[in-house]
Amino acid sequence: MRTASIRGDWSLVIGHLTLVILALVLLWPVVVHPAWWLWKPGALHSDLAVTHWPNAHLARQVLWEQHRFPLWRPTIMSGTPFAANPLAGLYYPPNWLLLFIPWLPLEVGFNLSALAHLWLAGAAMYALMRRGFGAGVCGALVAALAYEASPKLLAHLGAGHVGWVQAWAWVPVVVLCWLQAFRGAGGQRSRGAEEQRSRGATEQGGRDHFAIYGGVALAMQFCADVRMAAYTLVACCLLLLARCWILVARTPVRHSPLATRHSPFAIRHSQFAICNLQFAIYFVGLSACQWFPLVALLPETTRVSMTLPDAAAWSLPWRYLAGLLLADHGGFHEWMTYVGVSTGVLAVVGIWALWQERERRWLVSWLVGLLVGAAWFSLGENGGLLQVLWRVVPGLGLLRVPPRAWVLVVFATAVLAGFGVEGTRGQGDRGTGGQGDRRTRRQGDKGTGGQGDKETRGQGDKGTGRLKRRKQALLLAVAMFPPLLVIGYWLLVGVPPLNLVMFGVMAPLAIALVGFRFQVSGFQVGANLKLETLKPETIFSLAAVLLVAVDLLVVDATLVEARSPEDVFADGRAAAEWLAVQSGHFRVYSPSYSIPQHVAELHGLELADGVDPLQLHAYAGYLTRAAGLEPQGYSVTLPPFPEGSDVHTALEDAVPDAEMLGLLGVRYVAAAFPVADRRFQLVDRFDGVYLYQNEEAQPVLDAGLDGGIVLADETVLFRYRPWAVYAGWAVSAGTGVSLLAGWLRRRRADG
Repeated sequence: MRTASIRGDWSLVIGHLTLVILALVLLWPVVVHPAWWLWKPGALHSDLAVTHWPNAHLARQVLWEQHRFPLWRPTIMSGTPFAANPLAGLYYPPNWLLLFIPWLPLEVGFNLSALAHLWLAGAAMYALMRRGFGAGVCGALVAALAYEASPKLLAHLGAGHVGWVQAWAWVPVVVLCWLQAFRGAGGQRSRGAEEQRSRGATEQGGRDHFAIYGGVALAMQFCADVRMAAYTLVACCLLLLARCWILVARTPVRHSPLATRHSPFAIRHSQFAICNLQFAIYFVGLSACQWFPLVALLPETTRVSMTLPDAAAWSLPWRYLAGLLLADHGGFHEWMTYVGVSTGVLAVVGIWALWQERERRWLVSWLVGLLVGAAWFSLGENGGLLQVLWRVVPGLGLLRVPPRAWVLVVFATAVLAGFGVEGTRGQGDRGTGGQGDRRTRRQGDKGTGGQGDKETRGQGDKGTGRLKRRKQALLLAVAMFPPLLVIGYWLLVGVPPLNLVMFGVMAPLAIALVGFRFQVSGFQVGANLKLETLKPETIFSLAAVLLVAVDLLVVDATLVEARSPEDVFADGRAAAEWLAVQSGHFRVYSPSYSIPQHVAELHGLELADGVDPLQLHAYAGYLTRAAGLEPQGYSVTLPPFPEGSDVHTALEDAVPDAEMLGLLGVRYVAAAFPVADRRFQLVDRFDGVYLYQNEEAQPVLDAGLDGGIVLADETVLFRYRPWAVYAGWAVSAGTGVSLLAGWLRRRRADG
């Protein structure tokens, strides 16, 4: 027992050490340069610079220099509510340790946050496989590698989606807590009602804990990224339905009212209800600080007026489903679908292995349903599912960008790949008839010794041998197709691209690895070797881990790079430095994004334009007209740029309204092109940026600490009332106090 415990401890240490090393390898560009920025190779912009760095910089300033909580952000779009915006990250606790503390360089904090959450993603998946699904060390490690090193995750990291990457790590945590909370309620039936009630009483405490932990974990994820929490909740609800189906199928309901009341089904139904209630209470309560002010603000924003085409932005094209086999090296993050060829092969084996166990068919049904449903939803307007759900699910449009659901495809594939490793281990032992089976046959031969038995056994062996040879031939044919495809492309077209070469190499290697595991135990028996002489589990496991890691790392290396702060802050720096030393309170407008938000934030400038998905409806309409444009549909930028256009030249034909901009306090206009209006006087040109002074500029009116947008003629465009922020704080604080009180009460009872 002690030896097994020590072995388990060492496997845990080695597993987590592997995941830490993997995270360091994935982030190697910033491991070498800790103060540099993670960036997508060749990209002009990143959400890290556009949104997350300015938000964290502003939060630091207001917290530690002005000594107050940042309710309002005056730096973009003439001011927007800040505490209600999920992208601010104010309610995600790890941000207070890594981003908001003043003594840690902000760039280093973002890199440490990426490192910690990559490790957490792998560690959480490892724990889910081990504790939630009872997988072995090897299967858990393969699943963790496939989830942590997913090209989808690295592509979003390169695009600067900080909150999305943080929330990615919490999906396995929530599923594990949910699974553990409801596991006891679907267990085996007891002999009687009294025994069932006694058993339920002893197990209820453990389930209560996991239900609470699940609510806390989902609240953490919600505060990191609202949309990811929605997808996680869908996965958990489908898991609950699968578990309830098993519970109903296994538990007969008696007809007597008294018996029904105390029947195992009724008891378990009540346990399900209690767990659901606790999960919901702590999730809703702890996340109220984020959702309460957000819900109160939504009617004032452009988000609620989105149409179906707005919500279906970046719908996944059908052709990108081929990315399941052919990696898109350096591709677009929203359309990154590659999960690894080796991972896919192991996932197929996992589906087959799970289906062989009747007791676990619910699990494979849940995972495959999750995979297919998420892939279908990711197609957006191209798949048809989004149009149906749009009509029946209220608020669905708030999620936007359907391919974000691909996280569930990655999750399900990683779990199935882990079971594929476990399935090949078990099937290899079962299919070869190990040493024990051989001994049993020998004993049977001695006991019977009949000629008829030998003939029957010989015929059976021949039939089994033919079936085995057919399987081997089919496996060989499938394994030979990818390299033959690569050779044919090379002969007919020319040098094949890297993704096709990787497919031609990784697919046969993965198939050969599975075939090797099925055959090696048979070789042991035929050579009369002991199981301890040659351990196929060790060989197969190490090979599977290395194959999955190499398969994914080749793609991941094309998705992130490191950029120096000098390069990141180069655009618009000269113009921003000149503006920063001008006297008075004024705003700057740029119709070409010539002064990026992070550069403006660094120099303390206030912009009338801006990029943010949460925009005030009244202000968006006003600035669109002031920019010389007609009001359009939903856009994340102000002024709205045509989709797919070059932001530096897209609005060169639009003439800004000097008077309307002047009422906002816009004294200067920075553009990448000349502005054809005499009321804008050219001041100078800085590195390709034309800087104009607006003759119609008027003073900026102060709206107070609570925030608001007031024109110079005292017209109020928006007045912010932060009562919902305070109400959300009160609810979350009350829930946190009750959680702490319950924990202290349990500690006192245990002591």
